[in-house]
Amino acid sequence: MNILLVNDDGFDSAYLHTLCRSAAARGHHITVCAPAMQQSAKSHAFTVSQPLVAHKRSMEGAAEAWAIEGTPVDCCRIGFMSICEKKPDLVISGINNGYNTGFAVFVSGTVGAAREAAIQGIPAMALSAEYQTPPETLAFFADWAIQVGERLVDYPAPAFSVCNLNVPPVPMYELKEPKMCGISHTIYKDTYERRKSPRGDDYFWLTPLDQDYESTPGSDQEWLQKGHITCTFLTPDEGVDQGKYADFLTEL
Repeated sequence: MNILLVNDDGFDSAYLHTLCRSAAARGHHITVCAPAMQQSAKSHAFTVSQPLVAHKRSMEGAAEAWAIEGTPVDCCRIGFMSICEKKPDLVISGINNGYNTGFAVFVSGTVGAAREAAIQGIPAMALSAEYQTPPETLAFFADWAIQVGERLVDYPAPAFSVCNLNVPPVPMYELKEPKMCGISHTIYKDTYERRKSPRGDDYFWLTPLDQDYESTPGSDQEWLQKGHITCTFLTPDEGVDQGKYADFLTEL
């Protein structure tokens, strides 16, 4: 297959390089278009009124690789509209360093880039691993996710949906079977700390708060806490029964 890889953590993310090697090892033709700088929480933003500088780079396993001074969605659009010789069979965004679960999927640049591909009719995946995921677990997840992507291309998933995968930070021998599930309805909590600059100007620094929420029963966050990989079809249609697609993860 022809696969376009994008992310929001930037071209130099080790997780992106791991994914690229895994995809190439299965014989796929890989094009990489990733932000030149870290671009988390950009959601579906893309650039309208200024040029986007692109730097041709190299990456192990990629036939062609570019670092683009833009958002994750910019990278996805430029990739399949201008750089790929033909429309990709699959777009994979990630692997993100940190979960994309619950309402975080609405602000995630990782998910945003995959969503852009889905809107354009290209099968799309968003992959995320929690911080400090062991290297052997991450390598397994990358290999397994590529196999999921091979299945996704011909699977009757919901229209315009993103296949969103998350893996918990547990050793390989503790990793449990994947679960189809919906997203948690809990909200990530943060605030802004107000400070004074040396010149006397006010500025605000985003500051996370202690997270004391309980996961929604049967949701991505609950299954991850129990050590399972999670899979959710993120779709513009509300009320999709994820259980309807339980067969998607069989025989993998």
